[in-house]
Amino acid sequence: MKKVPICLVLDDPTPGISVYYTHHNKTVTEDGRPILEYNPNSTLFRFCDIIEKYGIKGKFSVVPMPGNRGDIVNGIDGFPDEELKEWLNTVKKRVLPYFSVGPEMLTHNNAVDVTTDEMIPINECIWASDKDRTVLTPYITKAFSILKEAGLPSLGCTSPWSFGIEVEDEYVQSVSQAVYDVYGSSDCWYYLRGLRNTPNAKPWVEYDDGKCCVVSIPATTFDYIWDTIDTTDTSEKFICSIADKYITADGKGGDIVKVLESGGYPLFITHWQSLISNGLCTGMDVLELIAKRINEHLSDRVEWCSYEEIMQKVLADKKSYPKPKF
Repeated sequence: MKKVPICLVLDDPTPGISVYYTHHNKTVTEDGRPILEYNPNSTLFRFCDIIEKYGIKGKFSVVPMPGNRGDIVNGIDGFPDEELKEWLNTVKKRVLPYFSVGPEMLTHNNAVDVTTDEMIPINECIWASDKDRTVLTPYITKAFSILKEAGLPSLGCTSPWSFGIEVEDEYVQSVSQAVYDVYGSSDCWYYLRGLRNTPNAKPWVEYDDGKCCVVSIPATTFDYIWDTIDTTDTSEKFICSIADKYITADGKGGDIVKVLESGGYPLFITHWQSLISNGLCTGMDVLELIAKRINEHLSDRVEWCSYEEIMQKVLADKKSYPKPKF
Protein backbone atom coordinates (compact mmCIF):
# COMPACT_ATOMS: atom_id res chain seq x y z
CA MET A 1 0.00 0.00 0.00
CA LYS A 2 1.32 3.42 -0.95
CA LYS A 3 1.67 5.58 2.13
CA VAL A 4 0.19 9.07 2.23
CA PRO A 5 1.65 12.11 4.00
CA ILE A 6 0.69 12.96 7.53
CA CYS A 7 1.93 16.05 9.34
CA LEU A 8 1.46 18.38 12.26
CA VAL A 9 0.39 21.89 11.25
CA LEU A 10 1.64 24.05 14.12
CA ASP A 11 0.68 27.72 14.25
CA ASP A 12 1.92 30.59 16.44
CA PRO A 13 5.31 29.47 17.88
CA THR A 14 7.36 32.43 19.05
CA PRO A 15 10.35 32.92 21.32
CA GLY A 16 9.28 34.17 24.73
CA ILE A 17 6.26 36.36 24.14
CA SER A 18 2.90 34.68 23.60
CA VAL A 19 1.13 36.10 20.55
CA TYR A 20 -2.05 34.59 21.97
CA TYR A 21 -1.61 36.96 24.93
CA THR A 22 -0.85 40.00 22.76
CA HIS A 23 -3.72 39.63 20.30
CA HIS A 24 -6.35 37.98 22.47
CA ASN A 25 -9.08 40.34 23.63
CA LYS A 26 -9.27 38.74 27.07
CA THR A 27 -6.82 38.69 29.96
CA VAL A 28 -8.09 35.53 31.65
CA THR A 29 -8.92 32.00 30.58
CA GLU A 30 -12.49 30.72 30.51
CA ASP A 31 -11.94 29.28 34.00
CA GLY A 32 -10.65 32.58 35.36
CA ARG A 33 -6.84 32.24 35.37
CA PRO A 34 -4.58 35.00 34.01
CA ILE A 35 -3.43 34.29 30.46
CA LEU A 36 0.36 33.95 30.51
CA GLU A 37 2.31 36.65 28.70
CA TYR A 38 5.56 34.71 28.30
CA ASN A 39 6.48 31.09 27.66
CA PRO A 40 9.77 29.66 28.93
CA ASN A 41 12.17 27.85 26.61
CA SER A 42 11.44 24.66 28.51
CA THR A 43 8.20 24.41 26.52
CA LEU A 44 10.18 24.27 23.27
CA PHE A 45 12.53 21.66 24.74
CA ARG A 46 9.53 19.50 25.69
CA PHE A 47 8.11 19.82 22.19
CA CYS A 48 11.46 18.80 20.68
CA ASP A 49 11.65 15.76 22.94
CA ILE A 50 8.27 14.61 21.61
CA ILE A 51 8.94 15.16 17.91
CA GLU A 52 12.31 13.41 18.17
CA LYS A 53 10.82 10.46 20.04
CA TYR A 54 7.99 9.85 17.57
CA GLY A 55 9.45 11.26 14.36
CA ILE A 56 6.71 13.88 14.03
CA LYS A 57 7.09 16.16 11.01
CA GLY A 58 5.15 19.11 9.67
CA LYS A 59 5.05 22.90 9.62
CA PHE A 60 6.40 25.14 12.41
CA SER A 61 5.72 28.88 12.27
CA VAL A 62 8.04 31.54 13.62
CA VAL A 63 6.49 35.00 14.07
CA PRO A 64 9.30 37.44 13.13
CA MET A 65 8.10 40.45 15.18
CA PRO A 66 5.90 38.77 17.78
CA GLY A 67 3.13 40.91 19.19
CA ASN A 68 4.83 44.16 18.10
CA ARG A 69 7.37 43.58 20.91
CA GLY A 70 10.60 43.72 18.87
CA ASP A 71 11.93 41.06 16.53
CA ILE A 72 13.79 37.75 16.65
CA VAL A 73 17.03 39.28 15.38
CA ASN A 74 17.36 42.46 17.44
CA GLY A 75 15.54 41.36 20.58
CA ILE A 76 12.09 40.95 22.09
CA ASP A 77 10.86 43.14 24.93
CA GLY A 78 10.83 41.27 28.24
CA PHE A 79 12.70 38.25 26.89
CA PRO A 80 16.46 38.04 27.64
CA ASP A 81 18.74 38.00 24.61
CA GLU A 82 20.47 34.83 25.78
CA GLU A 83 17.15 33.03 25.96
CA LEU A 84 16.23 34.29 22.50
CA LYS A 85 19.52 32.93 21.16
CA GLU A 86 18.87 29.63 22.93
CA TRP A 87 15.37 29.41 21.44
CA LEU A 88 16.59 30.05 17.90
CA ASN A 89 19.49 27.61 18.23
CA THR A 90 17.10 24.96 19.48
CA VAL A 91 14.83 25.47 16.48
CA LYS A 92 17.80 25.16 14.14
CA LYS A 93 19.22 22.05 15.75
CA ARG A 94 16.11 20.16 16.84
CA VAL A 95 13.07 21.43 14.90
CA LEU A 96 14.48 21.97 11.40
CA PRO A 97 15.37 18.30 10.85
CA TYR A 98 11.65 17.52 11.13
CA PHE A 99 9.67 20.64 10.27
CA SER A 100 9.47 23.24 7.54
CA VAL A 101 9.82 26.64 9.18
CA GLY A 102 8.18 29.78 7.85
CA PRO A 103 7.02 33.20 9.01
CA GLU A 104 3.48 33.73 10.20
CA MET A 105 3.65 37.17 8.70
CA LEU A 106 5.28 39.86 10.78
CA THR A 107 3.56 40.31 14.15
CA HIS A 108 0.41 38.17 14.42
CA ASN A 109 -0.96 41.34 15.95
CA ASN A 110 -1.05 44.84 14.48
CA ALA A 111 0.45 45.57 11.08
CA VAL A 112 3.66 47.58 10.76
CA ASP A 113 5.07 50.12 8.35
CA VAL A 114 7.90 48.12 6.78
CA THR A 115 9.96 51.24 6.12
CA THR A 116 9.98 52.39 9.75
CA ASP A 117 8.85 49.35 11.78
CA GLU A 118 6.25 51.60 13.37
CA MET A 119 3.01 49.91 14.37
CA ILE A 120 -0.11 50.59 12.33
CA PRO A 121 -3.19 50.55 14.61
CA ILE A 122 -4.99 47.82 12.68
CA ASN A 123 -4.85 44.04 12.90
CA GLU A 124 -2.60 42.44 10.23
CA CYS A 125 -5.43 40.35 8.86
CA ILE A 126 -7.76 43.32 8.38
CA TRP A 127 -4.90 45.44 7.02
CA ALA A 128 -4.14 42.86 4.32
CA SER A 129 -7.74 42.42 3.21
CA ASP A 130 -7.70 45.10 0.50
CA LYS A 131 -4.02 45.23 -0.46
CA ASP A 132 -2.48 44.31 -3.79
CA ARG A 133 0.90 42.74 -4.50
CA THR A 134 2.70 46.10 -4.60
CA VAL A 135 1.95 46.48 -0.88
CA LEU A 136 1.88 42.84 0.21
CA THR A 137 5.19 41.85 -1.39
CA PRO A 138 7.39 44.20 0.69
CA TYR A 139 5.51 43.18 3.83
CA ILE A 140 5.95 39.46 3.26
CA THR A 141 9.52 39.95 2.03
CA LYS A 142 10.38 41.59 5.33
CA ALA A 143 9.00 38.58 7.19
CA PHE A 144 11.19 36.17 5.22
CA SER A 145 14.20 38.49 5.47
CA ILE A 146 14.04 38.53 9.27
CA LEU A 147 13.96 34.73 9.36
CA LYS A 148 16.90 34.55 6.98
CA GLU A 149 18.89 37.00 9.09
CA ALA A 150 18.11 34.83 12.12
CA GLY A 151 19.58 31.83 10.26
CA LEU A 152 16.29 30.07 9.51
CA PRO A 153 15.75 28.69 5.98
CA SER A 154 12.21 28.92 4.63
CA LEU A 155 10.26 28.16 1.47
CA GLY A 156 6.80 29.09 2.69
CA CYS A 157 4.66 31.07 5.09
CA THR A 158 1.51 30.89 7.20
CA SER A 159 -1.34 33.37 7.28
CA PRO A 160 -2.09 34.73 10.73
CA TRP A 161 -5.84 34.16 10.98
CA SER A 162 -7.04 34.44 7.35
CA PHE A 163 -4.45 36.99 6.19
CA GLY A 164 -4.78 37.53 2.43
CA ILE A 165 -7.86 35.40 1.82
CA GLU A 166 -9.89 38.29 0.36
CA VAL A 167 -7.10 39.04 -2.15
CA GLU A 168 -5.66 35.54 -2.47
CA ASP A 169 -4.44 35.92 -6.07
CA GLU A 170 -2.42 38.99 -5.09
CA TYR A 171 -1.27 37.31 -1.90
CA VAL A 172 -0.01 34.20 -3.70
CA GLN A 173 1.96 36.29 -6.18
CA SER A 174 3.48 38.21 -3.27
CA VAL A 175 4.53 35.04 -1.44
CA SER A 176 6.12 33.68 -4.62
CA GLN A 177 8.05 36.88 -5.24
CA ALA A 178 9.15 37.20 -1.62
CA VAL A 179 10.50 33.65 -1.44
CA TYR A 180 12.34 34.12 -4.73
CA ASP A 181 13.83 37.47 -3.67
CA VAL A 182 14.97 36.29 -0.24
CA TYR A 183 15.83 32.62 -0.77
CA GLY A 184 16.14 32.31 -4.55
CA SER A 185 13.56 29.53 -4.89
CA SER A 186 11.02 29.46 -7.73
CA ASP A 187 8.85 27.04 -5.77
CA CYS A 188 7.16 27.70 -2.45
CA TRP A 189 4.22 26.78 -0.23
CA TYR A 190 1.75 28.65 1.92
CA TYR A 191 -0.81 27.75 4.55
CA LEU A 192 -4.04 29.72 4.58
CA ARG A 193 -7.05 27.45 4.26
CA GLY A 194 -8.58 24.61 6.20
CA LEU A 195 -10.40 21.77 4.44
CA ARG A 196 -12.26 20.13 7.30
CA ASN A 197 -14.95 17.53 6.73
CA THR A 198 -14.00 17.61 3.04
CA PRO A 199 -13.61 14.35 1.12
CA ASN A 200 -10.25 13.80 -0.59
CA ALA A 201 -8.76 16.87 1.10
CA LYS A 202 -5.22 17.37 -0.19
CA PRO A 203 -2.76 20.12 -1.10
CA TRP A 204 -3.09 21.71 -4.52
CA VAL A 205 -1.19 23.77 -7.07
CA GLU A 206 -2.49 27.29 -6.53
CA TYR A 207 -0.25 29.00 -9.09
CA ASP A 208 2.03 27.78 -11.86
CA ASP A 209 3.34 29.95 -14.69
CA GLY A 210 5.92 27.46 -15.90
CA LYS A 211 8.69 29.17 -13.96
CA CYS A 212 7.30 29.68 -10.50
CA CYS A 213 4.95 27.35 -8.67
CA VAL A 214 3.04 27.92 -5.43
CA VAL A 215 1.53 25.01 -3.50
CA SER A 216 -1.30 25.55 -1.05
CA ILE A 217 -1.12 23.09 1.85
CA PRO A 218 -4.24 23.14 4.04
CA ALA A 219 -5.10 21.78 7.44
CA THR A 220 -7.62 18.95 7.30
CA THR A 221 -8.70 18.75 10.97
CA PHE A 222 -9.80 21.15 13.69
CA ASP A 223 -7.62 22.12 16.67
CA TYR A 224 -9.21 20.14 19.46
CA ILE A 225 -6.15 20.56 21.69
CA TRP A 226 -7.21 24.21 22.05
CA ASP A 227 -9.63 23.07 24.76
CA THR A 228 -6.67 22.50 27.11
CA ILE A 229 -6.10 26.26 27.39
CA ASP A 230 -9.19 26.93 29.48
CA THR A 231 -9.02 24.17 32.09
CA THR A 232 -6.73 22.88 34.80
CA ASP A 233 -7.84 19.31 34.11
CA THR A 234 -4.69 17.32 33.37
CA SER A 235 -6.18 13.90 34.05
CA GLU A 236 -5.50 10.90 31.84
CA LYS A 237 -9.22 10.73 31.08
CA PHE A 238 -9.25 14.32 29.79
CA ILE A 239 -6.06 13.86 27.75
CA CYS A 240 -7.49 10.69 26.16
CA SER A 241 -10.76 12.45 25.37
CA ILE A 242 -8.95 15.11 23.35
CA ALA A 243 -6.65 12.63 21.60
CA ASP A 244 -9.69 10.50 20.70
CA LYS A 245 -10.98 13.33 18.51
CA TYR A 246 -7.88 12.92 16.34
CA ILE A 247 -7.42 9.15 16.60
CA THR A 248 -9.03 6.69 19.01
CA ALA A 249 -7.11 4.21 21.13
CA ASP A 250 -7.91 1.36 18.75
CA GLY A 251 -6.86 3.40 15.70
CA LYS A 252 -10.27 3.07 14.07
CA GLY A 253 -11.87 6.45 14.75
CA GLY A 254 -11.15 10.16 14.97
CA ASP A 255 -10.64 12.85 12.36
CA ILE A 256 -7.25 11.59 11.21
CA VAL A 257 -8.75 8.22 10.33
CA LYS A 258 -11.81 9.87 8.73
CA VAL A 259 -9.58 11.99 6.51
CA LEU A 260 -7.60 8.92 5.46
CA GLU A 261 -10.72 6.93 4.68
CA SER A 262 -12.09 9.78 2.54
CA GLY A 263 -8.93 9.71 0.39
CA GLY A 264 -7.36 12.81 1.92
CA TYR A 265 -4.13 13.66 3.69
CA PRO A 266 -4.33 13.93 7.50
CA LEU A 267 -2.69 17.30 8.09
CA PHE A 268 -3.73 17.89 11.67
CA ILE A 269 -3.55 21.33 13.21
CA THR A 270 -2.86 22.77 16.61
CA HIS A 271 -1.40 25.98 18.03
CA TRP A 272 1.56 26.76 20.26
CA GLN A 273 -0.78 28.07 22.97
CA SER A 274 -2.80 24.85 22.71
CA LEU A 275 0.27 22.74 23.42
CA ILE A 276 1.38 25.00 26.28
CA SER A 277 -2.14 25.04 27.78
CA ASN A 278 -1.55 28.27 29.70
CA GLY A 279 1.51 26.85 31.43
CA LEU A 280 0.27 23.33 32.20
CA CYS A 281 1.47 21.78 28.90
CA THR A 282 -1.48 19.41 28.88
CA GLY A 283 -1.51 19.79 25.11
CA MET A 284 1.98 18.32 24.92
CA ASP A 285 0.66 15.17 26.60
CA VAL A 286 -2.18 15.06 24.09
CA LEU A 287 0.22 15.45 21.17
CA GLU A 288 2.41 12.65 22.48
CA LEU A 289 -0.57 10.32 22.80
CA ILE A 290 -1.78 11.18 19.29
CA ALA A 291 1.68 10.48 17.84
CA LYS A 292 1.94 7.20 19.75
CA ARG A 293 -1.42 6.04 18.37
CA ILE A 294 -0.54 7.11 14.82
CA ASN A 295 2.73 5.22 14.88
CA GLU A 296 1.11 2.18 16.46
CA HIS A 297 -1.95 1.88 14.21
CA LEU A 298 -1.25 3.77 10.97
CA SER A 299 2.44 3.19 10.24
CA ASP A 300 1.53 1.03 7.24
CA ARG A 301 -0.71 3.76 5.78
CA VAL A 302 1.00 7.09 6.49
CA GLU A 303 4.45 8.64 6.54
CA TRP A 304 5.44 11.73 8.50
CA CYS A 305 6.32 14.59 6.12
CA SER A 306 7.38 18.21 6.47
CA TYR A 307 5.58 20.87 4.43
CA GLU A 308 8.56 21.08 2.09
CA GLU A 309 8.44 17.32 1.53
CA ILE A 310 4.72 17.55 0.78
CA MET A 311 5.40 20.43 -1.60
CA GLN A 312 7.94 18.30 -3.46
CA LYS A 313 5.42 15.45 -3.78
CA VAL A 314 2.93 17.85 -5.33
CA LEU A 315 5.49 19.37 -7.70
CA ALA A 316 6.49 15.90 -8.89
CA ASP A 317 2.91 15.12 -9.99
CA LYS A 318 1.07 18.42 -10.42
CA LYS A 319 -1.86 17.03 -12.39
CA SER A 320 -2.83 14.87 -9.44
CA TYR A 321 -3.27 17.93 -7.20
CA PRO A 322 -5.85 20.21 -8.83
CA LYS A 323 -7.30 23.19 -7.04
CA PRO A 324 -10.52 22.27 -5.20
CA LYS A 325 -13.73 24.22 -5.50
CA PHE A 326 -14.51 26.29 -2.42
